[in-house]
Amino acid sequence: MTITNVYIGWDSREPIAADVCKYSIQQHASTAVDIVMLRQQELRDSELYTRPEDLNGSTEFTFTRFLVPYLNNYQGWAVFCDCDFLWVDDIQQLIAQANNRYAVMVVKHDYRPQNTIKMDGKRQEYYPRKNWSSMILFNCAHPKNQTLSLEYVNTATGQQLHRFSWLKDADIGSLKPEWNWLVNWYHEPWDGQPRALHYTEGGPWFKNYEDCDYSAVWRQYAQDLASTHVSHTMTTIDDLHLPESYKTFFRNVLEYVENPQGQYGPTVSKKQLDDWLDQASYPKIYGISEAEDLSKKMQTKGARWDGIVHAFVQGATGCMASYDAIEGSMTPIALRSIAKKKIMKRCLEIGRDFYYIDTGYFGNYKLKDYHRITKNAMQWLGPTEDRPSDRFDRTRVQIKPMTPGSKILVCPPSAKAMSYWGLDENQWVEDTIAEIKKHTDREIVIRLKPPREVRATADTMEQALKRDVHAVVTFNSIAAVESLIHGKPVFAMGPNAAAPLANRDLSRIENPFVPTLDQVRKLMYCLAYHQFTVEEMQTGYAWAVLTGQA
Repeated sequence: MTITNVYIGWDSREPIAADVCKYSIQQHASTAVDIVMLRQQELRDSELYTRPEDLNGSTEFTFTRFLVPYLNNYQGWAVFCDCDFLWVDDIQQLIAQANNRYAVMVVKHDYRPQNTIKMDGKRQEYYPRKNWSSMILFNCAHPKNQTLSLEYVNTATGQQLHRFSWLKDADIGSLKPEWNWLVNWYHEPWDGQPRALHYTEGGPWFKNYEDCDYSAVWRQYAQDLASTHVSHTMTTIDDLHLPESYKTFFRNVLEYVENPQGQYGPTVSKKQLDDWLDQASYPKIYGISEAEDLSKKMQTKGARWDGIVHAFVQGATGCMASYDAIEGSMTPIALRSIAKKKIMKRCLEIGRDFYYIDTGYFGNYKLKDYHRITKNAMQWLGPTEDRPSDRFDRTRVQIKPMTPGSKILVCPPSAKAMSYWGLDENQWVEDTIAEIKKHTDREIVIRLKPPREVRATADTMEQALKRDVHAVVTFNSIAAVESLIHGKPVFAMGPNAAAPLANRDLSRIENPFVPTLDQVRKLMYCLAYHQFTVEEMQTGYAWAVLTGQA
């Protein structure tokens, strides 16, 4: 027996967990599987999920999991798992244990959490059969699962659903803990060896859980996924991370191939397809990527271009090109890396729009989930737009009130960044310190920009700011934005996204302007709409936001 459908609970607060879960399944599956992300909003839009919003629910898929038999047309077997799973063995080995006498098969934990608060701040409650429903092998065709109708799933209590109250005990089959290995609860070798890790108490993608048990295993999968962005699953066109116009074109191609003569109803013509291709030959934007942009590791893996630039351009229905090939055009370009300063300056000289891509302003922990994208600048320098908090909330960043300190923290940007402005890093530091000393005798600490792997883990900006800092002085570094988030006033001496709330006059170093929490929140909500995930680039959402279409 082979499995065809796997359903993963998806939560907007931890999309990276679901992506890595999916990737881990694909890496080990001995036969192809179809993987469906259970996104609550999509189910609401389809009027399949109509429960009132559960403000106390620990995840967005608390109840949607019980729609699996319905979504599977009450046929065959299907697996559901929470997004915080990591599969380290072939999921077909799990389905091989399917027994038609049971309506569901689960790991029957006797799990009693020690903490009263979950990793995302939600209340942790104990109840009988806790965590049984976090991974369910559904016998969708079992007569008793007909009870899981749309009406029942949308009206039954949490107790009825999560305790499997529509079933008798004899209808619930047992699986070994290896298939739902509760990290920090089960231990090798006494409880066996995991085949599906479940980071139920908090995974490495959550702050303060970066070093939980098996964190290195999860990070390796996450890094492999980030480096490839290749999907090995059999999927539908709707599942592709592409703009809707691309999906429509591919649907039309399939329709034409399957029904070229229109004998089975209306079909598109070859001329219509040719017209679309002709239009696509005049892209809205070019993505600039040269051979030297690729690391040796990426070249070994067969990468043809910068994957981040490609994701953005793909979503904008553009195409990739070398700069030399399109230098004479005025079509906008997208690029990454300050090393392309000559191209950016040339664009500014001739009035050609460019979109600069770099590390996001916030929300990046050990993985670089967010990338800032700015039109004709390296950071957002426009007005502080009125934006909702939704995108900022997803980053899990907490804005802290301003706190006093005694030291001045000077954060010079990299030498590459300074060279863009025709400045020498060492000279800037020397001149800045000399100016500061004219106005204060406070201790001055210099924080040179450490490598990303260090500043993301061992020596974060947040840690640096906790060391009795009075104020931060920088040029165009996003350290200014981080400082505002962590409750420190900022002096931004160059073009900087923090400028609306930053000081510029170092004579005020003793009594700097200190923004309110509401002012900081408004700026961060704005900046959250100027940074995007790879998936948001691929689908065209980033392009739509940046061009005022969303």
